[in-house]
Amino acid sequence: ARIGDVEVSGAAVTGSGKELIAGLIGAVPVNEIVAHATGAWTVRPDVSSIIEIGGQDSKFIRVCRDASGSHYIQDHAFNELCAAGTGAFLDQQAGRLGLDIETFSSLAAAAAKPARLSGRCSVFAKSDMIHLQQKATPTDEIAAGLCFALARNYLATLCRGRTPEAPVLIQGGVASNDGVVRAFRELLGMDAATLRSSRNART
Repeated sequence: ARIGDVEVSGAAVTGSGKELIAGLIGAVPVNEIVAHATGAWTVRPDVSSIIEIGGQDSKFIRVCRDASGSHYIQDHAFNELCAAGTGAFLDQQAGRLGLDIETFSSLAAAAAKPARLSGRCSVFAKSDMIHLQQKATPTDEIAAGLCFALARNYLATLCRGRTPEAPVLIQGGVASNDGVVRAFRELLGMDAATLRSSRNART
């Protein structure tokens, strides 16, 4: 009724509450890793690596194809023990800078250079930010520095020295943050063709 004259052929749910919700609405519960991978190779059949960063956790998924061309998940890593490399981290730091997350994203994407600070922990990041603000470091450079810190932390924690193979698709809420997308592109030496956000995956 809400979505209007649209025929729904089926429904699937994923995430931590999938079993409960699936039972209530008669949907199929799907593993989160499988859901991310299937969504990625549906919109980007050539995808090789998936960087997923949500509000509370993050994932790295490596996609391959067999001899017949069918996709399969070769490997994955999952981090839910600490929010330092997630959207919650960016929301918290944006608030400390007195910015909403949309303004934070725009400033970080356009900054001339990212400030250097820690992304391992919110406490360390706060200390670094205070130090940078005392030195009159521009806010946009601090915002960019936080995005680069998050990206470096992700690559160190989930990829563990492996370079994500292109094409790369960034998924999750953080995929809408232009500052984070910029950070991954620069750190990995990729461009808009080889590393894309799920927000514009079809283009």
